[in-house]
Amino acid sequence: MTTVVRVTVVPGDAPEGILLLALGGELDYTNAERLRHDLHEAVGPEPRDLVVDLTELSFCDSSGLQVLLGVRELVQARGRRIALANPHQRLKRIFHLTGLAEAFGVQPTVTRAVEILTSQTPL
Repeated sequence: MTTVVRVTVVPGDAPEGILLLALGGELDYTNAERLRHDLHEAVGPEPRDLVVDLTELSFCDSSGLQVLLGVRELVQARGRRIALANPHQRLKRIFHLTGLAEAFGVQPTVTRAVEILTSQTPL
């Protein structure tokens, strides 16, 4: 595995109250702590819904799933929601087998993830 994983704030016209992030690279035990730090920094203190685009995330092991679960917990503790978008087929299968697809609100596209979050009644 490579030790590179990137977190990028996606600029654009996300509705107010939604933060769009993109993950890229390979996420494993060698870089999970770094990603945890980068995600917490990107999310910041402001309570917002979070959409994470997984299009460019080519690999994720159990330590990476733990990082994503931690970010989900942080977002939910603030009364907000998280949705993951466009995971690769292997990652999508892992989410479904573990029951995390529903917990994360896995969606096929970023657009659909944003639609889902904006259509729900605020917590």
